[in-house]
Amino acid sequence: MIKLYGVQCSLYTGKVRSYFRKNAIPFAERTQSHPHYRNAVLPAVKNRRIPVVEFDDGAMVQDSTAILDVCETRFPHVAKPTGALRVVELFLEAYAERSLLKAAMHYRWNFPEENRAFIVGEFGRIIAFANGPTAWPQAGEAIAGRMSAYLPPLGITAHSIPAIEASYLKLLALLNAHFVLYPYILGDAPSRADYGLMGPLYAHLGRDPYPVRIMQQKAPLVFRWVERMNAPEGETPEYPDRAPAFFDAANAPPTFRAILKQAVAEYAGEVEATAQAFARWAAAHADKPSGALVSDKGDDQPSFGPIAYPLENATVQPYSSAHTLWAIQHALDAYAAASAAEKAQARALFAEAGGENLLDLKLARRLTRIDNKLAIA
Repeated sequence: MIKLYGVQCSLYTGKVRSYFRKNAIPFAERTQSHPHYRNAVLPAVKNRRIPVVEFDDGAMVQDSTAILDVCETRFPHVAKPTGALRVVELFLEAYAERSLLKAAMHYRWNFPEENRAFIVGEFGRIIAFANGPTAWPQAGEAIAGRMSAYLPPLGITAHSIPAIEASYLKLLALLNAHFVLYPYILGDAPSRADYGLMGPLYAHLGRDPYPVRIMQQKAPLVFRWVERMNAPEGETPEYPDRAPAFFDAANAPPTFRAILKQAVAEYAGEVEATAQAFARWAAAHADKPSGALVSDKGDDQPSFGPIAYPLENATVQPYSSAHTLWAIQHALDAYAAASAAEKAQARALFAEAGGENLLDLKLARRLTRIDNKLAIA
């Protein structure tokens, strides 16, 4: 039995849990307070971030994207798109887990009257369940304080919040329109685009008290999609008798094209600014050999320093994240591996969305993960 170490309120755990459920992969979920996690998993992965998956042969993988990478080789029966749609699904996965993190964290931590008791209770039970209810508030508050401190480094400020909210509400409306026609982002079967979106749209935005009300009121079909992504059923009653297949890239529906356009508008500036920061860092660290960790301190997700990029009518000013480039590298690799005809289809989709230049992005160095930390490939 595969073990998934994570929790319901964890953004990235929601992504992996959904992948297992939708693809009928048996698993058992455990929290970080489980003795085996403390005694065996944590010493092996050397990284406190969740999720971590322990496969039935004992192999352990940390990071939701890395887990899905491994699952694609371990479970070849799981359908995945090819060609241009493969590029798109990996781009949307990267967008969802990096760019939508701003909305997820804003709506969780900036509405304490509605959310604080709920989320502090969640954290407290995760860490100190065995100690009883009287211990939960203190344990939960300690974690809540650390997590809410991430807002300024993510660029979530009084100046950027209106733009973050406006961009998120646009996405909700576009997704709601798409789910009138299709149960999933790429048609009638789930893809890594869906799993990526499931992280923020479930654990934070579709579960915390304040933002879940927004989703239910403004985008009820998105809320229904969240339910669908948490269920093991392949067929859904709203779309009966439809084969689980992806639509053709050449005939991608307008509702999907609008979603891609919104993702590009929100995410392209962040990717490009991070790539520029990485180029400056790489020039200053030209002596870093292949296999060296990006961070001299051993940080698993290091930064290349502050960046700035436009969003709606504001400028977001976060610290760059090397993980952004490692994630987008997946889409760039898929594009490089595509045939000439598939490249043309991908370019057509991204050009219409205003992001054709993203396909030509050249990273200063290739990134990889060694011992669950980002490194130079």
